Amino acid sequence: PRVLVVGGGIAGLGAAQRLCHYSAPPHLRVVEATARAGGRIRSERGFGFLKEHQDTFFEPPLPAEKVEAIRKIGFGTNNKVFLEFEEPFWEPDCQFIRVVWEDTSPLQDTTSGLQDTWFKKLIGFLVLPFSKSVHVLCGFIAGLESEFMETLSDEEVLQSLTQVLRRVTGNPQLPAPKSVLRSCWHSTPYTRGSYSYVAVGSTGDDMDLLAQPLPADGTGPQLQVLFAGEATHRTFYSTTHGALLSGWREADRLMGLWDLKMQQSWPRL
Repeated sequence: PRVLVVGGGIAGLGAAQRLCHYSAPPHLRVVEATARAGGRIRSERGFGFLKEHQDTFFEPPLPAEKVEAIRKIGFGTNNKVFLEFEEPFWEPDCQFIRVVWEDTSPLQDTTSGLQDTWFKKLIGFLVLPFSKSVHVLCGFIAGLESEFMETLSDEEVLQSLTQVLRRVTGNPQLPAPKSVLRSCWHSTPYTRGSYSYVAVGSTGDDMDLLAQPLPADGTGPQLQVLFAGEATHRTFYSTTHGALLSGWREADRLMGLWDLKMQQSWPRL
């Protein structure tokens, strides 16, 4: 059978640029989405990309029930921001700097003024393990504010977070970080976000449906398209181990398919 595995990230399996004619038979093909060099066909497309391009990515189109599952499952953005300092301003035993805004509510709609409020979505800064020459804080930010942050320059992000830390510490002279490094999961075209979640109107059944191979069991020739990635794991969605387990699941499915083919080709005694 001809097989392609659709998924990405740590699952070690990913979708091609475009998937055409998944009804064709005779070769086995695995599409792998990793940064490392390897002998397999490689592409880098995740569930966020699939949500945006499922109408044009598959030829022929996906079954309507799988399209609906892709539409219903949520997919959001959670970014990390790393700030490097010349010298630490925190105590040696400090592990986390929590940021609490007294003048805002988590229920407040701040989308109309993200330029002035995006940084208030920060939940705090993790103090990374101490090094003699490196002093780094890691901030976490999610949602629309996280997506807005991706549109800013490094300098704008650094200036805003410097003001946040000066306000939190009460020290207006606190030295600015010497560098900033951040993830940009939403604006990266092959990810378009970080990971999935069960959105309003969706259930774990949608993730189970997304994980089902094509053609659907008993409706056509042997399996030709397999789906992997954290969004296909009902229990461990949104996690690295969920992505990894989904990759193992589809690898097992492939091996079972191949074993069956080999058994059918063995001569009868």
